[in-house]
Amino acid sequence: MNKKPTHFLVLKIIGFVDVAVAIAGLIFVFAGFGDFSNNLFMIGGFMFTFGLFIGVACLVSGFTPEIAKMKTESEKYIQAENKENLKEIASTSAEIGSDAITKVTRSVKSGLKDTMYCKHCGAEIDKDSKFCKSCGKEQ
Repeated sequence: MNKKPTHFLVLKIIGFVDVAVAIAGLIFVFAGFGDFSNNLFMIGGFMFTFGLFIGVACLVSGFTPEIAKMKTESEKYIQAENKENLKEIASTSAEIGSDAITKVTRSVKSGLKDTMYCKHCGAEIDKDSKFCKSCGKEQ
């Protein structure tokens, strides 16, 4: 098993320290509340904001390997739970195969032809024809 890089540990430590700073900042905000000219309120607000955002970002970054592992385990679980359904879908897809696809392809191709029908006899003629090939009348 590979050893985790140390920067993940450093990010976790920084994240926990910054969250602690955010909590201390929140305490300062409440201590300075009521007297908004008090520097304690302003410093506490800065500490809370800085500590919270930087702390959460560092914690999420530090726990990235664990989060990725949980995601992989979740996907494996979902696949295992749905294995029978996936087998059924695969077998059904294989049955769709050539006959149905061939019929659909032929239908689409025939629908894309530039053809129309004679006004007089109903025979199929090209869209740009001026005369019917069957009865010879002008279109």
